[in-house]
Amino acid sequence: MSQTSEAYDSDSDNPPTPPPPEYDASSLTSPSFNLSVTRNVMENHAFSKPNNDATWAPPPMISSSPEAHNGPENLPDDIPTQPSKFADKLHTNYLPSTTEITEIKEYVSSVNDKVSAYDARIAELEAALQEMTKKRTRLQEVARAHEGLVSPLRRLPPEILQDIFVWCLPQNRNAVMHASEAPVLLGRVCSEWRRISIGTPEVWSSLHIVPPNVNFSNPTSSTARFQRKRDLIEMWLGRSGACPLSVSLVWFAGDSEEEIKLCGTLLEVLVPLCGRWKVLDFQVPLKMFKPFIGLTVKDVPLLEGMSLMDNRTPLDADAVDRWPESLKFAESATKLRNFTLTFFSGGIRLPTIPWAQLTDLYLESNIAFFFRDSREMLSTLAECASLQSCTLKFPLSHTASLPAYDKLDMPIVLPQLQVLCVDGDQHLHNTFHMSNTLMNLCAPKLRKLEILGRSGRPEGSMAPEPLGAIRTLLQRSKCPLEKLNIESMTMLPEEFIVCLRLIPSLVDLVVHNWSVRVLMGPPVTGEEEAALDSNEVAENQILKALTLSRRKETLTSEIPGESSVAVATPVAVADTGVGELTTKPPIPIEPHTSSLKDDTALTLSWIQKTDGLKETVVDEIPREYAVAAAVIADVGEGEIAMTTISEMAKPREPSSSSSSPSSSSSSSSPPPPDDDTPLCPNLQRFDFTLCDASQNLLCDFVSSRWTDLPEGVAQIKTVKCNFTAFEDEKVKECMQRFRTEGLDAFITYQVPINDDMNPSPWTGLEGPP
Repeated sequence: MSQTSEAYDSDSDNPPTPPPPEYDASSLTSPSFNLSVTRNVMENHAFSKPNNDATWAPPPMISSSPEAHNGPENLPDDIPTQPSKFADKLHTNYLPSTTEITEIKEYVSSVNDKVSAYDARIAELEAALQEMTKKRTRLQEVARAHEGLVSPLRRLPPEILQDIFVWCLPQNRNAVMHASEAPVLLGRVCSEWRRISIGTPEVWSSLHIVPPNVNFSNPTSSTARFQRKRDLIEMWLGRSGACPLSVSLVWFAGDSEEEIKLCGTLLEVLVPLCGRWKVLDFQVPLKMFKPFIGLTVKDVPLLEGMSLMDNRTPLDADAVDRWPESLKFAESATKLRNFTLTFFSGGIRLPTIPWAQLTDLYLESNIAFFFRDSREMLSTLAECASLQSCTLKFPLSHTASLPAYDKLDMPIVLPQLQVLCVDGDQHLHNTFHMSNTLMNLCAPKLRKLEILGRSGRPEGSMAPEPLGAIRTLLQRSKCPLEKLNIESMTMLPEEFIVCLRLIPSLVDLVVHNWSVRVLMGPPVTGEEEAALDSNEVAENQILKALTLSRRKETLTSEIPGESSVAVATPVAVADTGVGELTTKPPIPIEPHTSSLKDDTALTLSWIQKTDGLKETVVDEIPREYAVAAAVIADVGEGEIAMTTISEMAKPREPSSSSSSPSSSSSSSSPPPPDDDTPLCPNLQRFDFTLCDASQNLLCDFVSSRWTDLPEGVAQIKTVKCNFTAFEDEKVKECMQRFRTEGLDAFITYQVPINDDMNPSPWTGLEGPP
């Protein structure tokens, strides 16, 4: 008997698998293993015979003699002797004679013969290598099979495997009855894993129920399939022991009486287990919950989360229906923390749930909402002292008879709120306008804010724009906001910059505008785009505000006497192209002997004469200094004029982190910063729909936040933008350079729709007279 069979225990139910034929060492002596190579290094090695192995034999040495292979007898490494008379003619335009051509052809033929010999030898070696590779692969498979016997996984205690199995479950949804994922997949690996998985109640405590297909022409014929599904659900949940249950169900069929009965056969399985309900997630019509009639709050002591979506029940759009009797158990649930309610075809009256203990609230309705008006909604939200995440998706129907918009002033505080999402049509002039919600909230711990509107403001709309309400929210909350997401809002640059100034902690800025640009006439070229006034585009003003200033320090002079002060020379920064900044030469400043009061400031200005004097403030001298400036301005071609600017003393307005709504909305430019801190110094992700904005300004913005960063400013990591324009080649090269340096940049270009008139074969381009 072989050594393997002697070690076999006759009482075992699983005899070891005999090794495959390739594992026999005697196979190494077969002729197919004898390779033709010049010299085998194994000749110089000694081999020892394994103990108790009578079949072992040392592998044969491969000879390098000419008889050991089927190739040519001699493969010299030297090249045949070249005719010396052609040595200096190679790689020239020399034209050989007829005799020389014959001689050259004979020489080339001899070289080709040797090439053919090498080709044959290479083919032999490749065939041998292929055969060796196959044998090595088979040996590796045998080795891996035996290594599996000593795998550390085999010695893991069952308790450790149970914890691993629990972590194999899906993390963002319930488990499904499918062989491709846990826990069903775990039981298909081996009998031991099947035994352990069945004995682990935690892996069977979550279930997503997928109803069988329904025969719509004859629903009663599907009864057998639903009964088999019911049996599987009972078996699955029966393995969960006493663990709290998380169950979800999505119903894709209709809501006829026959279909209600079919769905009821599945929901009836859950009723005896109601004491262990922890999270329920149902996307079914309200009619389907008949099996739950009679359940009370005492029957669901562990219920923490409930999500209900109904997109079929035809409720009255002009009324809010009462909470159904079949879901009475959700009212005043003692441990309820998460509550989600979504209705697409109407509204429903909310139950008397314990608002004070809610941590997550999601309300969505397309036609009617869950409250009579915004005042009732705010009163309810004021009770949610523990709320951490709130999503409000207001009705989008233009036909629902909701109360008209009436500006409210009833601030409420949500002390624990960290995530807020408000979704709706800001152009609907009803009581649930998002401004009424935003301007009355105070959330001191808010970290993520999403405002999702709808594009296309109708003519004559009297609804306010939400940006003013967002500013009020940020001013009142003084929150450490990290992410701001705004979609389909009218970009008022002054208002938006004020909002950004209020959140220096911002890390992630996302602004999307899904409107469609229609191009009238031929596309605008790069020169024509540069000729346009960039201030007309809101996105350009925002990009300029976010671009870090690179104003340089200038030389200082000292005025003799006791009133000596440092004098600053203004340096004008000009944008000259793609990411390039240049400065005008320093201008000498004539010192002034007078001094300013403590509450005054001196303003230095460039004055450029075009069609008149145009004054632009470029810098401000601290109030401690008293100077007068001489500014050089271009008056015309080749003319340089020196203009003396007297000190312009003006009272310095006290800085404030907040502005009144009236002053901010009426001002033509954003208020000055409180200090020298750049706008959004912690910004790392920039996702913006720029549409008609300047591509050069985008490069300047990225460049200012990528290299040579001031102290306290974070480097930008991700830039994602969308232009409704043609790609600029210089901008393309600039962004490619940033990508090479490690920036995650993704810029897309959408060719604008051309609204040119199609030429008519009768009237031409101009159309009929």
